[in-house]
Amino acid sequence: VIRNIWKAIERLGFKGERVLEPSMGVGNFFGAMPENLRSASTLNGIELDSITGGIATQLYQKADIAIDGYQNVKYPDNWFDLAISNVPFGDNPINDKAYGKKPFNLHNYFFRKSIEKVRPGGLVCFITSTGTMDSGKSSEILRQILADKADLVGAVRLPNTSFEGNAGTSVTTDLIVLQKRENGAAPAAFN
Repeated sequence: VIRNIWKAIERLGFKGERVLEPSMGVGNFFGAMPENLRSASTLNGIELDSITGGIATQLYQKADIAIDGYQNVKYPDNWFDLAISNVPFGDNPINDKAYGKKPFNLHNYFFRKSIEKVRPGGLVCFITSTGTMDSGKSSEILRQILADKADLVGAVRLPNTSFEGNAGTSVTTDLIVLQKRENGAAPAAFN
């Protein structure tokens, strides 16, 4: 799945630059990144779990990896060219005063913060819970924020068997790719 995501990212014109993986685990996205992209990129990762983050730090010694929660790591807005991850799923809210009084659930928070962290023209490419695209008040609010700031490049519902071989899990997920627009730019027209 991850290798095919990188192929799609390359077809979208990504040639490398500043990459953020905000929930990296041991770094599967960095590990599967084509060498031509990796050598042309600055890699930044975040992992909450100290053991998993420590493994990632050893595997990707040239990457800047923070072992902390995404809400605690400060990066400038409009900085990254690509945010890519298999974001964590959960209904627990993440309180981050930078994004309003009402907290977003875990997976939606990653979208909310990441759309601010990528530059105009930059991509957000996340594997997420089906809850991001399905109904629910928090998801509706998030989808409106994303629609105001980015164009939907593509979305695919992955089969529940997509991660059985690698992670031993059977869960239905969505792959969502967004491209951030310039501030105030009209949404892209589809023909």
